Amino acid sequence: MNKRKNAQKKLINELKKQLLVQAERLGVRDLYTPLALEEMRLDALRKILTEFYMERSNLEYELNMIGSNKKELLIKLERLNVFILRAQVLLQQKLEFCQKLLDKACGDVADVRRAVKRIEIPAKVQAAA
Repeated sequence: MNKRKNAQKKLINELKKQLLVQAERLGVRDLYTPLALEEMRLDALRKILTEFYMERSNLEYELNMIGSNKKELLIKLERLNVFILRAQVLLQQKLEFCQKLLDKACGDVADVRRAVKRIEIPAKVQAAA
């Protein structure tokens, strides 16, 4: 199992490198920053989570209205709820990671505020100009 996961990771990393090379050649490298890639992952995760919610809604409808094999539907619902919980946790982790990337890009907020105060033109000087 570990060999398979490692092989998949290597393949994904190689595809990512090739994507970045092609983006560089096309002059759109700025569209594939680490933050942009994380946003793409977030969008995909939200889409998957929406699909899970729709499937859960369909299963609940089938369970309540149609009266199919209830045992089988309950098992499917339990499994689906586990997938939904995993996706929600992953979404939260990705959101926190994006926030860390933004914080890293912005730097220390206190330092930024001090720098802005240093370079701000005082109101009296602006009025005189």
